[in-house]
Order: sequence, then C-alpha cells, then structure tokens
Amino acid sequence: MGKKTEHDKNMTKATGQFEKLTPIDNWQSIANGIWKCELGDISKEQCYSNLAAEPPRLDRINALSSAGFPFVVDGPSYQNNDGKITVRIPAEADEQLYGFGLQFDDLQKNKTVLTLNTDHWDKGGGRTHAPVPFYISSRGYGVFFNTARFLKVYCQIGNRKDSPNNPAPVDRNPVPGTESIGLWQAVPQGDAVEGHIIGKGMELIVFSGASMLDVVQRYNLYCGGGTLPPLWGLGFWHRVHATFDADQTEAEVAAFNEKQFPLDVVGLEPGWMSSSYPCTFEWQKARFADPAALAKRLLRQGVRLNLWINPYISPESRIHDEIYPYSGSHMVWLGLVPDYYMPEARQLLVEQYTEEHLNIGISGYKVDEVDGYDFWLWPDHATFPSGTSGESMRQTYGLLMQDLLYKDLFKKNNQRTYGNVRSSNGAASGYPFVIYSDSYDHAQYITGISAASLCGVLWTPEIRNAATAREWLNRMQTVCFSPMAKLNAWATGLQPWSFPEVEAAVRKVIQLRMRLLPYIYSAFADYHFNGVPPMRAMILESDANAINGIVVKGELGSETNPYAMDKVIEATDQFMFGPSIMVAPFYDDKATERQVHFPPGSWYDFYSGQPVGSHPTLVVKAEVLDDQIPLFVKDGALIPMLSKDVLNTEEILGCDLEVRHYGTADGTFELYEDDGKSFDYEQGSYRIRTLSVTEQGLTETVRKDDAAAMFGSVSLRRMSRM
Repeated sequence: MGKKTEHDKNMTKATGQFEKLTPIDNWQSIANGIWKCELGDISKEQCYSNLAAEPPRLDRINALSSAGFPFVVDGPSYQNNDGKITVRIPAEADEQLYGFGLQFDDLQKNKTVLTLNTDHWDKGGGRTHAPVPFYISSRGYGVFFNTARFLKVYCQIGNRKDSPNNPAPVDRNPVPGTESIGLWQAVPQGDAVEGHIIGKGMELIVFSGASMLDVVQRYNLYCGGGTLPPLWGLGFWHRVHATFDADQTEAEVAAFNEKQFPLDVVGLEPGWMSSSYPCTFEWQKARFADPAALAKRLLRQGVRLNLWINPYISPESRIHDEIYPYSGSHMVWLGLVPDYYMPEARQLLVEQYTEEHLNIGISGYKVDEVDGYDFWLWPDHATFPSGTSGESMRQTYGLLMQDLLYKDLFKKNNQRTYGNVRSSNGAASGYPFVIYSDSYDHAQYITGISAASLCGVLWTPEIRNAATAREWLNRMQTVCFSPMAKLNAWATGLQPWSFPEVEAAVRKVIQLRMRLLPYIYSAFADYHFNGVPPMRAMILESDANAINGIVVKGELGSETNPYAMDKVIEATDQFMFGPSIMVAPFYDDKATERQVHFPPGSWYDFYSGQPVGSHPTLVVKAEVLDDQIPLFVKDGALIPMLSKDVLNTEEILGCDLEVRHYGTADGTFELYEDDGKSFDYEQGSYRIRTLSVTEQGLTETVRKDDAAAMFGSVSLRRMSRM
C-alpha cells in the first residue's frame, strides 16, 4: 500500500472520533428468565428496585415456564462517555413495543421519542405520573432501565450509520413522468431502542417469557409481586367536599345509608387539617373537635376514614424545626421538603402520623402533589442531605412516600391499607396505592387502565363531575371496573345520586361492583402471588394482536400530510377485568353505539349469557343496554358473585356465592379467601377453593385450608342455558 493521502488521514481521524458502541457482556442470571448488568458506577445512583415494597418473589418466578436470553446476535450495547450513558437495545422491524409507564395517548411506542420524568402527564411526551422506564416487546421480552434519572428514549428512531439493518432510502420526489410518490416516511424505520441518561451508572434488567403477559408477570414478581388490598379497599369510596366538617361528613354517610348506596371509605380533603399547602398534618379543631370519636362512630357503620395529605411541612407544624436539617435546599409552597432517604426524617413523620392518625383509627392516605409541575416543585439542581440529586428525588418521591406509609406505619402494625398517590415509578407493584390525576378526558382514563397494567402500577379514573346525566353514568360505570371505585367530590360536592334521571342505574353498577368482590379479590390475589395484573390491556391477552398493532400506512400529501406517518390501530378503549371479563365502556355521552373488538374464541354477554359470536368486532348499541356497561365473558369462564346486595364489605363475611358459568366449555376458578385485613396471608394463613364446572355440574375442592372461610356456600348458575 502507498502512503496515506491527506484525505485518508482526515478520514482516519474522523473514524477515530466516531465512537462505536461496546457490547454488553456482563449479564448475570438472577432468576428464571431474568438477567441484569451494571453499566458504569451505580454506587451513587438511585435504583428503583431498591425501593420495592417487597423483595423479589424468586420462588414464583422460577416456577414459571423456562425462558432463554432473548438476544443472541448483535445484542444490547452501550456507551459510557463522561457521565453520559447510552444503551442500545436491538429491535426488529416487525416488533411491537409497549410501555414506558402510565401513558395516556397510545399503548404502542414504536417510532416515538419520550422524556421520562415525573410530572403531570403530557400527552405523548413521556412526562407523566408514573414514567416507569420499562417496556415490553411482542417478541416476548422486556427491558427495565433501573435508574432514577430522567431517561430520554428513542424507540426505533435514529439510524446509526454503522448499522447493517437500516432500510433503503426512499425518494420523496415523484417518479419521472408520473405523479406517483414512493412509500416515503418522515421517520425511517429504526432498528433499536436507545435510552440515554446523564449519570455515572445504570443497572439494566432484561426479562424474557413465552408471552408479553409472562414478561409482565416476571417484572411484577421481581418487584415483590402485586399488592393485595384489604377487602374494604375494593368497596366504594366517596371523598367529601374540601370544606366539610365532622357533622357534614356524618350526614353524608347517613345519606348513603338512606338512599341504599354502598359505602366503605370516606375521604377527607385538605380542610381536615389545621393548615395545608404546606401541611401541618394536625387536625383543624374548629371542624373536627373529636376526630377519634368520629372515626369510631363511622367504623361501627363499616365506614373507614382516609386523609388527604401532601408531604411539604408547614412552618406551623410541630415537627418543622426538628425536620429542618433533614430537608432539601428548596421548598414547595414555602414548606420544607423532607428527605425521606434519611431515617431521622422518616421517624419524625412516623411518630406524628401514629399519634395523630393511626392511633385513632385512620385507615390510610391520599398523597397529593408528589408529581408536580416544574414551576412549583424543587429544581433539578436542588440538594438533599442524603446526597440524592434533585433529579432522582423528583423521580422517587412518590415511591418514598408510599414506602414510608406502607412499611413504617401500616405493615409494621400488621394492618393493610389502600389509598391514592399522585406519582409512582419503577418497582411499585407491591405498594397499596392507586394513582389518580387532575386530567379528566374519559377516553384517556380508559387507556390509562390498560397502560398501568404494562408497568406494575394501578390507576383509577376517579369521577369528579359531568356535564350530563349520561356522562355521569358512563364515568361511574368505568370507575366501578377500575382498581378503585371512587367518587371525588372535593370541589363539587356531588353525590352518586346528583343526577336523578340515572340514580337507579348508578346504584345498580355500584352494587354490581360489590357483588363481584369475590371475583375481584381473587384477581388481586393472583396479582400478589403470580404477578398477573387484575385489570390489563387487551394486548396481554393470548392472540389479542389479531386486533392490535395493525399498521395503516400514512398517505403522503404535499399540503395535507407532508410528513407521512403510519398509524397504529389499537383497542385502547376496552380492557380485561380479572381473568375472564372484558369491559368496553361508553365514554362519549353522545354516542349511540361503539365497536368492541374480540380476541379469537367464543364470547358471551355478561348479563344474559347469550353468545355474541366469534366476531373480530361487534357493534354495541347504547339503547339495548338498558343503562348497563358493556361486559363480555370468555367461553367456560366462572364468575363467583355474592348472592345478594350489600352496603359495605362488613356484610360480605359469610355471604353465600352464586357461581356463574358462561358458554359450553368446562371451567375452573381459584377462589381466594383470608381475613381481609392483616398480613397473616404472608405467613400462609389463607384459603383457596378450586371451583370446577363440567357437564355434570359444580364441584368444590379446598386446595389450601389455612384460614377461616370468607364466603359461605356456593351454588351454580349456568348463564348460557337460561
């Protein structure tokens, strides 16, 4: 070879500056179908898994079907460059990618760019109440970026020049002599998911499975399993107006009883507190002279009290001066921001909450404003005494509050709780808190139920207001099939019967929720022990991709659509509720009909038991529903229900069950029972009855008998033979 020319030298120099990615080869197998690796120095980084409610349920993970490492050739790679880490995960062109937290626009994230940081939700941008850095692929694997940093993700966007998998460029100009334009796309097909953080290190965890549901199960079990709420937490909730006092609260409960509406929990909003925004966590004596007596009187009626809080400490709080050294450099609403990574800060709050709340019978909390907007939350450069960065503290503050309340208050006292939180993140499946929002788009609320199931959190589309009676009913129907059936009247003072024309229909759907509690409670037990989300996206159903992920090509138009983009058809407005019920709410109060998409197999109407066929789609007309939410059931499904209506969960104990059987196929159901309130089930104190239906009838087998029965006798009702 001859001497290098100046051009050759310049090219060599340029090539040297082009930093190639390093293959990740330090994978460690930690359980069946789960591998992790450390990239850079994670010693000073916060990992979400360190804040999980419970340790990994390795026994349950290892009992799942075997799963091999999902990447063989050209696997994950990374760059670590001066405090910036980029991870590249290969993705095939035909893969469908889902997840990245509680997103409200679409479930599929192909060809998207997301900045995952905790905030009020931002449609399509990645800012959300639970920006969980976990995604799953239709190829049967999932990836968890286990770092509490702001993560920027490029999903099949960005084509590296050294990639062998780039598509051929398509000329946008018309073919000479024609008006025909090729299949040009503004965003070419990428061949990877790239995640980028500013930080010293990152832990990466890969999950593999036979299906996407299998992957989600492994993720939830690795994070400690799903939460098992107390039975009362799955009843009906009502948050009273923010200004209510003790007398008004009791009057509200009396009205529920008078009108025969179920009620298990009453929530008090900021007015219960002597000062809020920021908070004292002390009772407003003018409104609540004797909160202990109030809690006792309500509990005798089977109704529990839940308290609104936000975590910022008022100068008027009795713990303000003590907690000052253990708080961050910046305030929120002129209140201190405690650093709950500091044991000293946790202990001060635990002592106050125990004395003022738990000792008088408070059942739980609604934790508000841990998501925040940039203009009221602490800045990213804020400092905290634990050394945690302002950025990581923002990502984990909702988790920290859940961790403190769950572990240091309730579990310590062998008492289950259930409540709300405005922010969560990775590894949160074991916490008994349901996320809610100030946003109020009904269709997006339904999408949120599905999105939550892909990332180990729970979401409630709480009802607050409505413009019409029909909208009120439709929203009430949706919320009754969510993880928490709740009316939040903090600003409106509305009640379930506020629209008289639909009062009977609203009572009917709340009663249906109550009668389904044996089914719902068992679904949550499956979440806890096996990681199966109790409400889940249709894409987690077997063969559900027959109706999801269909791509409609974008049509290029010089004016109407100059940057042609493909559109993905998804069933985001329906979801699975427990193992066998599909829910398809009406969310447009002007709609006279809606489409329902069915995975393959035979499906039946919940109410009549009549077959709806094996259609890919079905048009449901509103007028034939008789004000009922559209519900459909799998062939062979068993649905255990209370044999009578009840007004709260205290009336459930010992109640007989009606087991509904749908279709013609044989069916089984695992009915779970425990004491409904303690953690004794963790020591094996629970009961499982296997219910089986064949042509010969119903059989009942007690598979585990280490606790008293929660329900009474069972009887069979064949819905499809009526």
